[in-house]
Amino acid sequence: MRPHTGSFSWWLVDRVSCLLDESEREVVCGDLAECGSRPGRALREVLGLLVRRQAALWLDWQPWFAVLSAVVPIGLLLSHASRSWGVILGIDLANYWVLWDFSYLAYPGYRNDVIHLVVWTGTCWVALVGWSWMCGFVVGQFSRRTLWLTLSMFALVVFVGTWGKVPMRQWNPSLQYHLVVVVAPRMVRAFLVILPMVLGAYRGRRGSTLSLLPTALGVLLMAGATIVVSQAFENSVFFPRDPGPDGFVISEDDPRPWWPLSFVMMWPAAYILATTVVHRWREKRVLA
Repeated sequence: MRPHTGSFSWWLVDRVSCLLDESEREVVCGDLAECGSRPGRALREVLGLLVRRQAALWLDWQPWFAVLSAVVPIGLLLSHASRSWGVILGIDLANYWVLWDFSYLAYPGYRNDVIHLVVWTGTCWVALVGWSWMCGFVVGQFSRRTLWLTLSMFALVVFVGTWGKVPMRQWNPSLQYHLVVVVAPRMVRAFLVILPMVLGAYRGRRGSTLSLLPTALGVLLMAGATIVVSQAFENSVFFPRDPGPDGFVISEDDPRPWWPLSFVMMWPAAYILATTVVHRWREKRVLA
């Protein structure tokens, strides 16, 4: 549709047609240009064809498996974890912004608190990035031709999964409140959840297998990070109500009825490692 590049309507038609297969897109655009269709009708024709093509793709079991086993459950869990940890990150940044002084590092207690905060925050970030990338890789392999729609569903689940929930009690509607409760969780979701998910999805869509050693090391790293943050992850989804023997909520001795949630987050890693091992084993058999 080169003759209409100056029109926004035709530009929109051209952008929508990019969602079709390349060969089909060329035929459709050529037919619309030869028929002299108006932009509104051309857009309806392209959208109708796109809906029909996508509906036909969803008759297969693989896109549904990706949505029901990864996009919805893992997306909801990542929504809760990213919001909770984003708020905690915002609170820590706000506190250290007000109280920070390099002279405090001379005190062992203050220095230990800073080291613990850095290590804990880094572990949470590694867990979020790893979970999201592995989930995206699996989604990319099972829904290659419906990937753009599946990724849109994942982003919707992540951002809407905790809609309307207030993470903390009465806060003043100040700039600090906005930064802690709104900006920090959304930044965490955008850069530590959505972006790794998209990168993993397009890597999985390529179909090429991963190297065995880096894959095994990555799975071990994710298993360790998951173990470290597992209790905080469970608390971000279901806030504990019953204190442990010490009488305090959110302590090491609290009951953990939701510990299987960590296995939900790690099943994509197990799938990736298993498929990589099987592929390498088949390659060795062929070479032998």
